[in-house]
Amino acid sequence: MTMDQTENSEPVYPNPTNPEHERYGFMERELAFKLLASHAMVDAGFFEYLRKDPVAAAAHLHVALEPKDIEYLVNEVDWDRLSEMAEPVRASLKLELVTNSW
Repeated sequence: MTMDQTENSEPVYPNPTNPEHERYGFMERELAFKLLASHAMVDAGFFEYLRKDPVAAAAHLHVALEPKDIEYLVNEVDWDRLSEMAEPVRASLKLELVTNSW
């Protein structure tokens, strides 16, 4: 058991005993964000999922968001502008040639 846990419980981040502690280091957090962003730009369904329910969408890719990440995704990302750009990106990538092709 660590400082961040009580017996028979999962750690809570941040928490009263260590409010600055986060689940991930900088590199892991950066990679997780890039995974979410790139997946959202190539998959229209995931884009809407991330836009409407970022916690569940991230969990779908095995990423647990920190409160500041949720705040960013909900209040800072310009989803409408990204939506305008996403379809031309998807069309340019010709995803049908590389996805679901096996």
